[in-house]
Order: sequence, then C-alpha cells, then structure tokens
Amino acid sequence: MFTTDFWYYAPILSTMTVAIAGAINNKFNITNGIWPQIVAWITGSVLTVGGWFLGLIPLGTPTWLAIVCLCAVVGLSSNGIYDIPFIQSIVDKIKFLQQKNKKA
Repeated sequence: MFTTDFWYYAPILSTMTVAIAGAINNKFNITNGIWPQIVAWITGSVLTVGGWFLGLIPLGTPTWLAIVCLCAVVGLSSNGIYDIPFIQSIVDKIKFLQQKNKKA
C-alpha cells in the first residue's frame, strides 16, 4: 500500500535537492549542458530512496515503480531553477505566437 504522506515531504526534498545539487555543481564546476540537471536528478533520487530506507519518509510499502516515480518528481521539480533559459525560450516563443496571431 502506498501512502500519500510523501507529498508533504516532496517540497522539503526538492529544496534540499536544489541546495545540495547547487553545492555539488559549484564544487565540481558543473555549469554546461544537461549535467546540472542530471546532478539534481541523481541527488533527488538519492535523497528520496535514502530517506525511505532510513525510515525518515513514511511511504508505506510502495512498489519499485512508485519509488522511481517519486524520485522523478523530486528531481524534476527541483530542476526549475537550473533550466531558466529553457523556460524563457518557451515563454518567448509563446509571446511570438501571440503577436503573430494578433497580426493575422
């Protein structure tokens, strides 16, 4: 059985992931490409699985697929800070399409 308590811990894990991944990226000078995101995904996964194994995060008895999904949630939710240029390019494209539609 899977418990929904994880969603109370997800913001804390995401914040910890951002802080720890940022420290790792600064220490090893990881700044280019997708590597900062990969560091965040791995950090989020380690924090989630480690917290579950240590009994710090009550997840009930989830399947391995649920654990993988939870790791993805923590890793991806913490990546918003690293991917600001990508988000900005999407916003710029949306603005361009809106202006194009107004002219038509």
